[in-house]
Amino acid sequence: MSLVRAYELSLRDRPGDGRHGAFDARILAKYNDHWITSPNADYVPEPFIFEGARVEPLRDGRMGHIDCFQWPQLHAELYIWSACIPRKAVYQDDLTWKWMWWNITQLPDDFTLERGSAFKVGRIHVDKWKQLETVFNRLDGRAQEWMLKYPRYDGPLKVENWLRSCRRCLLRLKQLPFTFRDTVILVAFFQRICLDVFGMLEYLETVLPPATGAIVEAFDRWMGAFTTDPEVCQQHFETHVPVWLIWKPHSVPPDMKVLKEVEVTYPSDIITDPEDFEVGQVLKWTGGWCYPGEPRHKHTRTGPVIGLEQFARPWPEPGAQSSSATTASTLKSTHTASSSAASSSGANSSTGAVRSGRPGKRSQPYPSTESRPRAKPSVTPNAELWEDLNDPTIPPAISAWHAALQGVNKDAKRVRPNAPKIAYFFPHPALFVRGKSSDRRHRYLRNWLVSRAGWITRLSVSDVTPVTPRTWRAFLNTIPERISSTFSGDQLCEAANLFGPELVRVQHDIPSHVQFRDTSIFLADIGRMTQWTKSKVLWDLYEHNFRFEFVALARVLMPDMTLDRESEWLDRVRQVFPGDSELTMCAEPFPSENQGLASSDPKLKLEYVEKLRVLLSPWPGFPSDLMEPLPSSASSARVWALERKLALFYVQSFFDNFGRPPILPRLIPVPSAYGR
Repeated sequence: MSLVRAYELSLRDRPGDGRHGAFDARILAKYNDHWITSPNADYVPEPFIFEGARVEPLRDGRMGHIDCFQWPQLHAELYIWSACIPRKAVYQDDLTWKWMWWNITQLPDDFTLERGSAFKVGRIHVDKWKQLETVFNRLDGRAQEWMLKYPRYDGPLKVENWLRSCRRCLLRLKQLPFTFRDTVILVAFFQRICLDVFGMLEYLETVLPPATGAIVEAFDRWMGAFTTDPEVCQQHFETHVPVWLIWKPHSVPPDMKVLKEVEVTYPSDIITDPEDFEVGQVLKWTGGWCYPGEPRHKHTRTGPVIGLEQFARPWPEPGAQSSSATTASTLKSTHTASSSAASSSGANSSTGAVRSGRPGKRSQPYPSTESRPRAKPSVTPNAELWEDLNDPTIPPAISAWHAALQGVNKDAKRVRPNAPKIAYFFPHPALFVRGKSSDRRHRYLRNWLVSRAGWITRLSVSDVTPVTPRTWRAFLNTIPERISSTFSGDQLCEAANLFGPELVRVQHDIPSHVQFRDTSIFLADIGRMTQWTKSKVLWDLYEHNFRFEFVALARVLMPDMTLDRESEWLDRVRQVFPGDSELTMCAEPFPSENQGLASSDPKLKLEYVEKLRVLLSPWPGFPSDLMEPLPSSASSARVWALERKLALFYVQSFFDNFGRPPILPRLIPVPSAYGR
């Protein structure tokens, strides 16, 4: 650790008006072979900054003593606002902010098990979720006010990015069922983002009072920071941030003013029990060993490795090379005169720990064209995939999209080299209506219904890989508990390994009923399921497949999309899909009317068609005659024509890259079509 030496301090750092300066000791505490002083705090927290440690969630989903959201840590310039993170002791009685430290329990008032689920999963109770939503709304309100007040701010703190991630995490807690341990991790993850946003706003908004009296008081509502760097100490002192300066005894200047010697304050309410991941838990955590300073701050802000990474960046990060002059002086220069930059204080260097940059791109379910070696096309068109399914349970097609499907150029030469094998994120609806065996179709339907919630959760929080039709058939046909060592047995093993033991197990431990959206389905009556109910299940498969395939195609066509741009783009993607369900729909009520692109209202349809046009416009080959939006007074015929052209462009792009037709959205099945 870098140590302060006496010659680094000079009398010019001492105020001449009798006040204590940044390098005087309002308090002094001795800790092992170090002295710790503070010019503006009235206590010295135990320093967990001298050794490396493994950063991973403990029993409450937090990181214990080395968590910058629970206890003061070593200053990190790249996360300079961390010193302004609020202290629990100050806000624990606030009716809103106290929820940033709330610990969820397995009591029914906190965690509600999913009704009719074949998995022991649940969600945060709706009343508690609303409390967390109130925290977000209050932070969002503060942020919007600040951004209106300072519209030209272009500094390194991108509050809007943090809020976007915060909202996404909040929606996942509402929409998706998780195991209790997964829910604990997600709640704590949401709370950490909230605390980060709070600290940012405090850092940006706080007006500094003029210094009066002999001692310049720090804001005790802030977490504060340790440092070994005198410049950082001076900076925090001037901005009223609680700061503790680490000394070696022989380095302490003899003329230091020491007002009071105190004992070190030890943490008393921080959980240190390790996390026990349950079998069947989806979210996992790869802990990282790191040293104090920026590496520890970075790891503390990392989400589950298999988790919130999938379709959005889980936690924005500050720029890897932000100007220290900009970050160090933001708080002071926003409200007072500019101050000079402060250097970073790391665990082993006065210039700070070296921070590894995060890759600007992320992995994708289908590799981009550039990532594969060039080869001759090897696509054999499958005419059956283009045929209309002649079954009464298939939901009605949207006319513009059905017309586009008929107008695609199916020349195999158009398909890019090394197109991936045919695979689907959800079972193809044809699996449930084709084939002569009604028993098999019923078995497919039963196994899908009991595994649907678990599969949706896996797709939403895990690395997504689409599944081949052969593997879907093997899974839906029931994977035996004991698999023989034959060729077909090898295929079953492949399916079992892909879906995992939990999803396989529910095929053999069938519950009496399952919950499909807002409908309870008794599995013993699966053969007598009404056509309308089955049609709703198939509509759900069409819709889910369309949403996931849309994002997958975009990633292939825009391989250079950065994480920040992708996050913003995904926000626009969600606007094409009605509601706030992101890409997945688990227990949301089945829609009572056609919405979004399927809407029968011309004005509503135009709104969603225009959103789709904006989304598709950056894709390669987008027709130039579609660049201009339609006027709000456009006729229904013009809206339909635009939708058909957009649908044709989408379907053709999908075929050119994957060699098969995409699964397209459908109209919802209405009861009158089934004699109800």
